Amino acid sequence: MSEMMKQIVQEILQGNKTIVSKRTDQAVQKQSGEVPLQQIKRPNYQQLKRDKRLSAIEKKGPVMAGSHQNGSSVSTSRQTGNHGNKPSLPKTSFNEESISKLRSLSLAQGNVPKRNNASVRGNKRGKREARIIGQTRNGGCVWFFPDLPPELMGSFQRPLNRAGVGVMKMPESMPSHLLLVNEIIREHPDVKFNISWDKEGNAPFMAEFYGDDVDRLEKIMIEAYQKLNRRSLKPFEAYTAVSPGPWLTKQLNIGLSVDAVAFLEGIPYYSGIVLMDSLLKNFDAADIEFEIGGNHILLKGNYHVISNLVTELKKDAGRLTGTDKMMK
Repeated sequence: MSEMMKQIVQEILQGNKTIVSKRTDQAVQKQSGEVPLQQIKRPNYQQLKRDKRLSAIEKKGPVMAGSHQNGSSVSTSRQTGNHGNKPSLPKTSFNEESISKLRSLSLAQGNVPKRNNASVRGNKRGKREARIIGQTRNGGCVWFFPDLPPELMGSFQRPLNRAGVGVMKMPESMPSHLLLVNEIIREHPDVKFNISWDKEGNAPFMAEFYGDDVDRLEKIMIEAYQKLNRRSLKPFEAYTAVSPGPWLTKQLNIGLSVDAVAFLEGIPYYSGIVLMDSLLKNFDAADIEFEIGGNHILLKGNYHVISNLVTELKKDAGRLTGTDKMMK
């Protein structure tokens, strides 16, 4: 019995220690003002909001699908499960038409991808494009058309299966334009051409050149533009051609046995008569032939004779006009 009593006493003492320690912890907590984390109660905001929405629905009653306070049509659908004794939402019907519209709008939002230009061009990328080489001061122009597609070859006066086309067009037809064409076909006999000109200068001058060597044809057209542009800066200019070939003599309508031809360009018809009157009265011109055109004077005969005479004509033109430009 004594040992049983000892055991009971020990258990009682141990119980007292537990009670004392518990009271001591509560006292410390009261002094420090701190509360254990386990005893802090945090509200469930999500559950509170849901309960608030459910209570509002219960007060207002069921809302028909597709209705809104401002009269606009919307489609709503909400599915919730039952949690304890919480009231469940009334069933609503889906508005499939509105949903499909909303879905289509969401798909159309954002940046629409642009078309890939490279895919449109395909293997045509790298082809050289046509361009204007330059415009002269008197209204002329020179163009260059490299790597023409077959669909555009018929746009020219002489449609040939050529790699490139060069075109020059001037507002007036001048003999010097024929000299320029004659120079080109002499140096490049494989280049084909087509010209349109008026001997009296009443129509524009036009020349088209066709070649397989695109790079060379481009250089030819650049040089032609530079010569035409320099000519356009002067009111009148003199030119001389030695031993003109059959093509040039045919265009000028002169004999094949001519030693040389010379031109004074930019001279109106009646001003040309004034200049030739002075020339015939002051120089021995028995061995030369001449023609007075609408915008030039043509001399033909011995090279040394006509080259000296055309120089004198140019000097007289400057003296008679007293200006840098001859007025028609």
